[in-house]
Amino acid sequence: YWPSARKAQVSTERQAATKCMPSGLLYTATISVFAATRLASRPLLAGPALRQSRGCRLMASVSGVVYAQADVPAVRLFTKEGCTLCDKVRDVLRGVTDRAPHSLEAVDITDEDHAQWLAKYKYDIPVLHLDGAYWTKHRLTEEEALEALAEAGAGAFAARRGEPDAERLERRKEER
Repeated sequence: YWPSARKAQVSTERQAATKCMPSGLLYTATISVFAATRLASRPLLAGPALRQSRGCRLMASVSGVVYAQADVPAVRLFTKEGCTLCDKVRDVLRGVTDRAPHSLEAVDITDEDHAQWLAKYKYDIPVLHLDGAYWTKHRLTEEEALEALAEAGAGAFAARRGEPDAERLERRKEER
């Protein structure tokens, strides 16, 4: 029998321990709260591609070249770890590479050196740029990809309307 105040404290400790554990470890009832808290507080060895995000969870950066070709349109995919819509867009782009050659670079908006992209796109990933100009957000069909890549290949691609800007949106909300 535990007094209700102690039950609440244990519950809070369990939540904190679970939150701070590496993603590969799960808190289970067989681990004492003390052991879970000690395990979660140990320093973790992390390479340059890992960073802490929200609390103690380690996240891998997904920035980098996905595939590259010379003298073709360059697509930049603004994304973050765990973005399933981003994975679908990446699959569509990979599926059209033989018909519309292009290179693809992923930009993780949660990386420290990409703060400007996080401020702009935090509510709207995936966002795509084509040859440095805004292209589209959220979803992409094969037909849309082929059309835009053909335009870019011919040097006729122009930035599309509707580029998201979360920072501007938040400023407008504050002004109201």
